[in-house]
Amino acid sequence: MMGKAGSALYHALRRFAGRQDQKKNSHEKDNAPRPHSSLEGNASREPQKTGCAFHDAAKRWLTGRRGNFSNPFFILLSYLVSMEERLRDIAPVSCDEYENYFKKRCTVREFPFEIPFGPVEQTGDIMQFISRFDHAYLSRMVQSVFIGLIAFLVRSRGRIDLLDFGAGQTCGMYGESGRFLFTEGKVNTDAVSFWAIDDLHEPKGSVFRKSRYRQCNILSFDPREKFDLITGHHVLEHCHDWSAVVGHVAGLLKKDGYLYLSFPRFGGFYDTVYRLMSPLDHCADFDLHALEAVAGRAGLEPCLSDVYVDPNGKFDWICSFYPELVDKQIADCFYDLCVGIDAKLLLGYHHYGHYVVFRKVSG
Repeated sequence: MMGKAGSALYHALRRFAGRQDQKKNSHEKDNAPRPHSSLEGNASREPQKTGCAFHDAAKRWLTGRRGNFSNPFFILLSYLVSMEERLRDIAPVSCDEYENYFKKRCTVREFPFEIPFGPVEQTGDIMQFISRFDHAYLSRMVQSVFIGLIAFLVRSRGRIDLLDFGAGQTCGMYGESGRFLFTEGKVNTDAVSFWAIDDLHEPKGSVFRKSRYRQCNILSFDPREKFDLITGHHVLEHCHDWSAVVGHVAGLLKKDGYLYLSFPRFGGFYDTVYRLMSPLDHCADFDLHALEAVAGRAGLEPCLSDVYVDPNGKFDWICSFYPELVDKQIADCFYDLCVGIDAKLLLGYHHYGHYVVFRKVSG
């Protein structure tokens, strides 16, 4: 099942194409002279105002909507504003400290190819650096790991069988709006035999010529073939019996097949926000360690686990929960307040969660 948050990566990928067209202009702006900052080169750690503009916008929004004081979004936004005010005089982290936060949380074990990730230019403005770094890290996840893994399997195996569960109506990133990813990644889509299934919709419209679709629950899906790669983006957190799902998809993999999953960090701020706004939606209660333990018993070996950020999608999905109350502007303020807090304390408030890759080694 692809829920409101489950479609966040899909919408982020659609925005990727627009970002590519903006690179030239962005590069010219990046090279323009910048005012001197006390943090230039991370030489010092002086207090820095990281969130005045969006803090003030959030305060005005809250003042004008006091009648919504019991709404979860109102309560959470009030909390973020209060938190930002208490951190006002605390020095921000350095660019190196922010980058090291990711390095410490990235684990690579016998991944089949080198994952490229170039240096991100450090600036005196930590908020600007976080934006640049997060965009680069999202590109690493989508283009280097996800598309890279499909391209690697096609090159090394000639043709592959691919299953996406929780695909949604239009196959998400495997649909037409994601075609540019496969073009840029030089993936021979004719070499992919694709299955898309979804519990709520019958998927359609993938970029693969050899495609089959079915509306069904993943636990009832029992095809004749095994798969080289199975993917599930923002699906597992919606599954009551998530461990049974992991065991079932492990059984659908070929030996040396791969499983790619993305999901929120259980108990993290993003996951907490979603559960408060949609109490019946995120029903699973696993964390990364529990997932790895269940996967291990199913014959899966972890190859990669990393932090999942989405500076394109941000918290836009909140607008769909409260369309009469929350527009994109205030949803962006909500996200920016989270970034501002992370610029001081590195709590991962604006991070979505994790993405992981497992390899089938037995069973």
